[in-house]
Amino acid sequence: MGLRRLLRAVARWTPFVVALPRRYVGRGDRWAAFDFDGWTAGYEWREDAWNGWLDCASHPDDTVAAATGDCEDYALVAASWALARGRTPVGLGFCFRSWIPVPRHAVAYDRDRVYSSGEVREETLDEYLDRSEYTWALRRRLA
Repeated sequence: MGLRRLLRAVARWTPFVVALPRRYVGRGDRWAAFDFDGWTAGYEWREDAWNGWLDCASHPDDTVAAATGDCEDYALVAASWALARGRTPVGLGFCFRSWIPVPRHAVAYDRDRVYSSGEVREETLDEYLDRSEYTWALRRRLA
């Protein structure tokens, strides 16, 4: 791995995404016209070996091009689209199974939906947490 590639990966390390989520979502007019539902239908979720604090997020444009990624990658694409479409409030939720501070899952959310690893659920983030294995989420609001 070259130094430039290593530095790019470090810059997209999960703790940075948690701390500064607005820096990691896609911007521009393309996201408002993006066929999110069509893209989601072909999205292939994969869990990487570095889930949790060791993970590095892909840029939303790279995730769209590859049509595959982990939960954090999908959440960043969903948040990019939701922000461009004016859905509010939009945020990223980093989900935990216990009080041990290692996120096990990431989702995007707005007032009416949760975007989770290739699935769009018509529910709030609280409703999602109530029926899932996760006990709480660190919410990072984007808009």
